[in-house]
Amino acid sequence: MKKYKRITVWAGAAPTIAEVYREPMFEIGQLLAKKKITMVYGIGDEGMMGAAFQGVRSKKGKVIGITTQKLLDLQCKNPDLFKKGEIEVVENLSERKKKMMNLGEVILIGPGGWGTLDEITDFAVSIQTGEIEKKPLIFLNFNNFWAPLGALLFKMLQDGTLNQDKTDFIDFANSTEDLFSVIEKVQNRLDAANKKQKKGK
Repeated sequence: MKKYKRITVWAGAAPTIAEVYREPMFEIGQLLAKKKITMVYGIGDEGMMGAAFQGVRSKKGKVIGITTQKLLDLQCKNPDLFKKGEIEVVENLSERKKKMMNLGEVILIGPGGWGTLDEITDFAVSIQTGEIEKKPLIFLNFNNFWAPLGALLFKMLQDGTLNQDKTDFIDFANSTEDLFSVIEKVQNRLDAANKKQKKGK
């Protein structure tokens, strides 16, 4: 299995997100730290991003937080929790998203709101337009949070608004236990497609 150095996690920062998601997001942070993978995320010490951060910290793992000054003020009540060099403040949201897309070798999507949906679609469109190379985009489908989106994607494929080439980098993990097997499945699928494309040239 491929060894990853950095994985980006996108998820909600709101403290109002249902408690049922907190433990699995904490476990995601722990899992990345155990595997010595740096978690790239959008900063936050509350909500889903805060839970993942606390999981990383509990196992003495590493984080890279990419944020804007406004978001840092909004989403991080205690910046002193972060070590020197762990926070990078960029000029705007567009730069923030692009940096997070490029730094992570895999993108994980936890429960979230409008900001998380914006990040997902920006990533997918950036792949579609060739701005970035395909990499695994894995929805953390805890408690079936992303099941409605999965149904929508299936409907879009059926009705032709999307095709397989625009969704082959996407998959869903229902638990922390099956996360890396799902990542490996997607990575193998992308590697096979790349090999086939190069052979056809």
